[in-house]
Amino acid sequence: MENKYEKKNMANIIPFSFRGALLSGQHDFQASGGNTFKISLYVSNPYSTSSTVYLAGTGNGEVDTTGGTNYVVKTLANQAVASSTAVASVDFDNVTWSSATFTASFAAIYNNSTVDGVADRLVVVLDFGGAKTATNGDFTIAFPDAATPANAIISMS
Repeated sequence: MENKYEKKNMANIIPFSFRGALLSGQHDFQASGGNTFKISLYVSNPYSTSSTVYLAGTGNGEVDTTGGTNYVVKTLANQAVASSTAVASVDFDNVTWSSATFTASFAAIYNNSTVDGVADRLVVVLDFGGAKTATNGDFTIAFPDAATPANAIISMS
């Protein structure tokens, strides 16, 4: 069974710290030479707008990595910056956990690179709008088409 999350007017959280870190050059989304971004899944949301870094482990609501779930934190691939006249955005390839057996309600994208002495800076928390379950199937997060920057997970206008 495949379960796919696609952005549809969810209450995603962009932490206050992301804006300052972005404008201070602490996030580099360039495909070549940019930072490494990762995504983790959660059954409950440990984050708020005042959160600053990635929170690991089931004690923080992260999906369990034991017991044959096939869940691991994933590195996002092929990040690309796109811009139109009034909107700039970043896009990533879709990410899939294969042969997965778990439930998730949230995901967090974070910058795994250490910049100015800080690693794992939180970028955005994705709210799936409810629990999504995969049972020995694919669990996929589909990022919006980069051709429409205003629909991106991360965009500025």
